[in-house]
Amino acid sequence: MVDLSRYKFAHRPSSISVQRDRGFTLIELMVVVVILGVLATVALPSFLNQAARSKQARALKYVGTVNRAQQAFFVEHSRFATSTDELGFARENAPPDYTYTMTAGGAGLEITSTQAMPTNPALRGYAGVVFATVDPNGLARLGTAICQGSTAGVPAPTPIAVAGQVQIANCNTL
Repeated sequence: MVDLSRYKFAHRPSSISVQRDRGFTLIELMVVVVILGVLATVALPSFLNQAARSKQARALKYVGTVNRAQQAFFVEHSRFATSTDELGFARENAPPDYTYTMTAGGAGLEITSTQAMPTNPALRGYAGVVFATVDPNGLARLGTAICQGSTAGVPAPTPIAVAGQVQIANCNTL
């Protein structure tokens, strides 16, 4: 057997070793949970608002792209397209969270409308309008408008012919 009598061993107080081994107290954990809860309460509504704005911006961009495509189609074919397929848009490329419809004509005017109807009631609806008019010199002019609806609502822009020009009623223009 080994003789250890000539070595001196230091004794630590038992309270120090117990304190190092015990970890966090319940109160410390509860304080952390409360702080995280307060931060989540403040940050979550802001995050959800930004997410909704992002979805709306994608729908607005898509409606604007369809408007520009309709202008180009009219220049080439002297009429507006009746579907996104005719414009060359794949339905899979349309942003989700909205359903899109196209309508043409109205009150004898050369006009088309693209509506973005939200599938989520927290989002706004949009409508894009493209119209053709003839100026006094006999030149065709194309005009566009994008209307913004209320939350869960889609605007219903109404074209009105006034002295050879088109005015859009019921439209909160962007």
